[in-house]
Amino acid sequence: MEVTTEVTMEVTTEAAPQVPLPKARRLKVEAKSRQLAREMIDHADSLGAIRKALSKTQVEIARELGVGQVAVAQLEKRSDLLLSTLQRYVRATGAELLLVVHTRDGNDIVLHSLGDLSASAKAAPKPKKAESTRRPRRNGARQVA
Repeated sequence: MEVTTEVTMEVTTEAAPQVPLPKARRLKVEAKSRQLAREMIDHADSLGAIRKALSKTQVEIARELGVGQVAVAQLEKRSDLLLSTLQRYVRATGAELLLVVHTRDGNDIVLHSLGDLSASAKAAPKPKKAESTRRPRRNGARQVA
C-alpha cells in the first residue's frame, strides 16, 4: 500500500515564552521533521501505524468515519478488510489509497477502477432490509419461530 501525504507538525508550549528560531535553524528543524514523518509513513505496517505517522488520533478518525472510537480500535486490529472500508479509513487520515499490483517481472499495475470505490458505491443502490415477520415480545416471554 502506498500512502502519499504531507505532514505538518506544530509544537507549542504555554509555560515558556516562544522565542522564534533563526531562519536557518527553523528550516533545518522543519526538514528533519518532514524526513522523520516520511520514515514513519514508509515503515508503517498497520492501520494504527499509518494513523500515528499522520499524527491522527482514533477519536479524530472515528469522527471522520461517523463511528465511535472503539470501532476504530477494532478496525485497526483486523487483518481482513473490505477495500471500501480500507479506503474510507485511509481517506479519514487525509491520505489516498492506491492499489498497485507488483508483478514478478518488476512491473507495477495501478488498479484505477478499484482505487476509486466511491464511484461504484454511488452507482449501486443499497439493498433495502427485509421487513421482519416476527411479532414483538411481550413481558419478556421467549418467541417461538
